Amino acid sequence: MKYWIYHYIDRYIGRPILFIFKFFDKILRIFKNKSYKIKKILLIKLTMMGDTILLYPAVKALRDTYGDCEIVVLCSKVNEKIIEQWDFIDRYIVFKFDYLFKNPLLIIWQIWNLYKERFDLAIDFEQWFRITPIIAYLTAKLKLGFKTPKQYRHYLFDITVPHVKKRHEVLCFCDLVEAIGVKVKDKDLYLKINEVSNKKIENFLKDNNLVEKQFVIIHPGCGVHGYYRQWDVEKYAEVAKFISTKYVLPIVITGSRDDIKIAKKLFDLVGDKCFNLSGKTDINDLIALVSKSKFVICGNTGVMHIAVALKVPTVAIHGPTDPEKWGPWGKNHIVIKPKVSCAPCSYLGFEYGCKERKCLKGIAIEEVIDNIKKLL
Repeated sequence: MKYWIYHYIDRYIGRPILFIFKFFDKILRIFKNKSYKIKKILLIKLTMMGDTILLYPAVKALRDTYGDCEIVVLCSKVNEKIIEQWDFIDRYIVFKFDYLFKNPLLIIWQIWNLYKERFDLAIDFEQWFRITPIIAYLTAKLKLGFKTPKQYRHYLFDITVPHVKKRHEVLCFCDLVEAIGVKVKDKDLYLKINEVSNKKIENFLKDNNLVEKQFVIIHPGCGVHGYYRQWDVEKYAEVAKFISTKYVLPIVITGSRDDIKIAKKLFDLVGDKCFNLSGKTDINDLIALVSKSKFVICGNTGVMHIAVALKVPTVAIHGPTDPEKWGPWGKNHIVIKPKVSCAPCSYLGFEYGCKERKCLKGIAIEEVIDNIKKLL
């Protein structure tokens, strides 16, 4: 529920604030000195674990180019565990959205603390969020971010880069840092495997007589607001039965706490040779588990990008979202997309063309099974 509250606050309060700041900025720019020496950089990415995984090549190249600079990342609880892996940054700061409901003044207090840091450059990697350009404007001398169609968030940036609808997000993130002279040579994704989580997953496999690279992960959910991106659980069940019967490969069901209900339904439908870990693993556990799987079947959600970063093949079922932009990055992955003319209808991940999910309903069980046969 809170996600949508944030969204509406961002849209109906954030947009007017942007226009007000833009008005005063036109006056202030007359007195600003535009000669900046960059020594301290703030990177802003507050949403989406999957997006944060896609951000790795751009941030790593930024570090390689600005080796003497202090690089600080502003993140949230949503993507903190991914940022935590980046040993090439100096530190990260967790922005706490919950303060908005506890005490709005604490949001101002967080921004004030960022202001006191005196950043020379802020790079905003968000695509539509409007609070982040305001944070960048208030905390850094030079601001860089996306110019996303119809979002009006670019008004407060000194340097803007077009957010291109049909361009993969890995490349869009690279475009952003390349605007300040960074050359992104290596565009591979990367994730570390936590030793404690790795041992925990090894024990799980041993206790359940599962063999590494001889089981398949099915991740049926897409998070708390992922209904419009979720393939029908009954269809997932038929695919799971086919894999476990035809190829004698056990199925491990994964999901966040928000996916527990759909995961349980899948588990009940499949029965034998099926294990349900939904809601029982944190991000590090999930990374370790995915690394040991044969392949992953899922919708457009974070686990897809985890698998890609770990070089594990994916069967990615897309409905309203565009795989050209949000699909698995790289080779050895299968993308299944609908054949209806209205898809893809979602550009930024929250706007959908219909409530009936015509695109996902049109993807047949046989089509997914045929693609799995090719993979195996």
